[in-house]
Amino acid sequence: MGAMRPRLTPRRIADDVFEIATASPGAAQALSRQLRTEGLAEDVVPGLASVAVRFDPAIAAEIEAWLMEQAEPDEIDTDPGAIIEIGVAYGGDHGPDFESVCQQLGLSGDGLIAMHTERIHTVEMMGFTPGFSYISGLPEGLNIPRLQDPRPRVAAGSVGLSARFTGLYALAGPGGWPLIGHTPEQLFSPERADPFLLEPGVRIRFRSL
Repeated sequence: MGAMRPRLTPRRIADDVFEIATASPGAAQALSRQLRTEGLAEDVVPGLASVAVRFDPAIAAEIEAWLMEQAEPDEIDTDPGAIIEIGVAYGGDHGPDFESVCQQLGLSGDGLIAMHTERIHTVEMMGFTPGFSYISGLPEGLNIPRLQDPRPRVAAGSVGLSARFTGLYALAGPGGWPLIGHTPEQLFSPERADPFLLEPGVRIRFRSL
């Protein structure tokens, strides 16, 4: 028999919000999917090691009791779903920091592209601007620092690396991630029912254009 998984410990951080710590991003995704299936919460927002649950305050006691009865899910409980392919034009004007990142990692341009395109990546959370995606899947030990001087404007569709994450800019705005490329994919479209193409839990494979 495997070890018993710990119970969830919800922490109330607002009148209508609980926060639940998780052991990993994968566990946060699995718990978020479970909460959406139950339909108790008004909104569920996974982070890298936590999940925020917004609810109707009138049923706070019911939700807290349900949460405290649950064991933290295994990462494998998450249904991986389909893989979205994102085309990327690497380097040059599309990725002004591409060469610098290659130097920091001791890789050739082809080597960096291969490292980025040969893996399956996962959107872990949405970030500091609307639709910005923090995407895991880079090799262990990779650590790319952010720029010392952030750019006042980064184009929508820009692809950056920082720490062990890929970041996709759905909208134009300021940013300090080293940029390695650009995707023509419409990451944001107001005509869609869900304007943003990506959401936490989505799996991605990058393709060199």
